[in-house]
Amino acid sequence: MSTELAGVWSWYADNIFRGYSPVYARVARTVAESDDVLALLHGAPPRSHQPNVLLAAVHYLLLGGLDHPLAAVYRGESDADPGPLFVDVCITHRREILELLATRHTNTNEVGRSAVLALALTAVGKRAGAPLAHVDVGCSAGLNLLCDRYRIDYGDAGTTGPADAPVRISCTVLGGHPPIEPLVPPIVERTGIDRDPVDVTDDDQARWQLALVFPDTNRLPRTRLALQQLQNDPPRIVPGDAVETIGPVLRALRPDALAVVTTTWVVAYFTPEQRIAFREQLADVSRGRPVAWVSAEGPNTIDLFSGIEAPSDPSDTEASLLGLARFDGGEVDAELLGFVHPHGLWVDWRAD
Repeated sequence: MSTELAGVWSWYADNIFRGYSPVYARVARTVAESDDVLALLHGAPPRSHQPNVLLAAVHYLLLGGLDHPLAAVYRGESDADPGPLFVDVCITHRREILELLATRHTNTNEVGRSAVLALALTAVGKRAGAPLAHVDVGCSAGLNLLCDRYRIDYGDAGTTGPADAPVRISCTVLGGHPPIEPLVPPIVERTGIDRDPVDVTDDDQARWQLALVFPDTNRLPRTRLALQQLQNDPPRIVPGDAVETIGPVLRALRPDALAVVTTTWVVAYFTPEQRIAFREQLADVSRGRPVAWVSAEGPNTIDLFSGIEAPSDPSDTEASLLGLARFDGGEVDAELLGFVHPHGLWVDWRAD
């Protein structure tokens, strides 16, 4: 088991963190070689064996005021080796870490993904010529339901969103000609679905959301701003299982709006049976109204896009596929919109 866990941490170091989060790349390599930390993980529930959970648990303690040298590294104020410091936090605060591993899980609400969603929603809206009813599945706190209210800068390719938006996101266009308009098409309904929704008015839950952010990627300030904006104008979030809930939610949407379902790095957590059932639910609803499904997932996660090889990510992070599936009358038509970074850092647009 230790060998298996060590392999997971090594894979994350090489495929998720390398070139993107140097601090976490170093931490992950150190954990992979630490018998003490791997033994600690053995005492935690299997679902917490995913590296992001332990990383967030340590970050959560530091954000809560834990006085430890690792905090200065995370804030960019120290160039000390974060690997041994991370191990020290895990060992000296073993009880608190195990409690977090037993009670928390990954429900990252990365606001940078709005850069990807804004493009996809613009493409869908321009084709439909109708207002959109946005349903975000696995929405966590619901930050990406406000993607049209953020200012998103695509460099030379253009910008979208209100010019005075407090939340500002940058996304590099590596290729293609994505549909960038001054504003995202009108969204007249916003609904989130999540098995365990985040209450952003609860300081502890908001702190966990911040803890899930990689500390050395400059994403913490905008996440704080997005959480504040959400507190002032929270969207409707329906608690429940995605497969069981999606049908009733879609059928209750305004009939004059196009139903657009989004899943961003969520389907990977579904079982193969759940993935099939979710798609069947969308097809069933489409017998009464058209449904568009925008998905951003790792390669071979969704069978509609299986076998498509993603290009190399310039940051060495595994690239993801941005797909669009249109359901109408029970039939589906799928196309690849492009390739994207998992946190929305860049997009390689491939659609017409």
